[in-house]
Amino acid sequence: MKQYFQLIKDPRFRLVQNDHRPFIDGPAPRRVRLNREGFAMVPGVKKKTLVSPGTLLAEHPSPDKGDLHSPIYGVITEINARSVFVDAMDPAEAEPGAFPPLPEPADLLRQGLEGEELVSAVKKLGVNTRSLGRRAKTLIVNALNPEPGVRWAEPMLVEHADEIRACLELQRRFRRADEILLAVPTGCSVRFSGIRAVEVEPVYPNSVNELLIKEVTGEEAPPDVAAVGLHNVWSLGRVALTGLPLTETVITIGTASNWANFVVKNGSLVGELLEFLHISLQNGDTILRGGPLRGESLDRLDRSITKGAYGFFVVNAGEVPPIEGDSACVNCGACIVACPTRIDPRMLSRYAEFGKYNMSRKENFRLCVDCGLCGYVCIARRPVLQYIRLAVKRLEEEERLAGLTPLEPVGKA
Repeated sequence: MKQYFQLIKDPRFRLVQNDHRPFIDGPAPRRVRLNREGFAMVPGVKKKTLVSPGTLLAEHPSPDKGDLHSPIYGVITEINARSVFVDAMDPAEAEPGAFPPLPEPADLLRQGLEGEELVSAVKKLGVNTRSLGRRAKTLIVNALNPEPGVRWAEPMLVEHADEIRACLELQRRFRRADEILLAVPTGCSVRFSGIRAVEVEPVYPNSVNELLIKEVTGEEAPPDVAAVGLHNVWSLGRVALTGLPLTETVITIGTASNWANFVVKNGSLVGELLEFLHISLQNGDTILRGGPLRGESLDRLDRSITKGAYGFFVVNAGEVPPIEGDSACVNCGACIVACPTRIDPRMLSRYAEFGKYNMSRKENFRLCVDCGLCGYVCIARRPVLQYIRLAVKRLEEEERLAGLTPLEPVGKA
């Protein structure tokens, strides 16, 4: 464990920075690409349909998954199994009445909705309620940045305090938790009325919900305790204040030395964001959606910022040794030492590599919190986390086909 504590004391794993930059509005998209996997398109919404900001496009059958709305005025140009594409249009250039009317704001703070009725109303406005609506005796609001390099949490506590207060009010009305706590970085002076703050050392992976719960309670996986990230809190607060469907997200965008915090439209194309920031890609650069440890590399510039994305980064060639998909494990044990839940990522990745997914069960794969430290420390540069995610996905599919309750996704609370 000594090596693990040396790892998290590395300054690169600090989750707070003294440079608090204000939020910037992202560019007006020329095109958006919205994720529709698992959604059912609303009748009448098809190719060439004109849409307005907030137009309902698709509904998700799960009560925990927010419905899908258009973030812009435009025309649907393509619908496939994974995405809905909308090309922007200027409503002033269209015939009067050609676009559907804008949705009427829903005053969630004054309507008096509570419990499941409120959860349903929030879901219809596009907010993912899985963690926000989970029943627990204690709910911890995770106000730490989710990963190193992501830097919107501290300024959000100040600049978007109204959204946070609005979310907390609705969260109380959900009636899903007896007590709500706010976990803030050590030394943070921000406080909110009626909610007790608990300071947590801001080093990664303390911001992973499962590990944050242990830091706050002193227990591993205590019953009736859940955590929700500040990103989700902001989303609910945004809907509460505007009364409109959720069509935006907050992200940190940039490189290791040049970054800023943005509010961007859901579905914004990464190529347009790079153009807006005057970032030119060079041969060997990698673009990441998410953070540097848990994010996913993108292979095309027409990929988009999804509703839950909290970061978008460019890793310049040579900054980090590239991952080698066919690299063999050298049994160094670094991933085992780094793992905060004390499982064996080495064996889990091997089982997935050779398609022996069921073998993952004996290695307690459900304890994985998806922190990404295993892949970060791997000297063989194996895609350890990606292998584990693959095993979870395959086992979820098996459980679903067998009619069993699907597995909980790793790293989610």
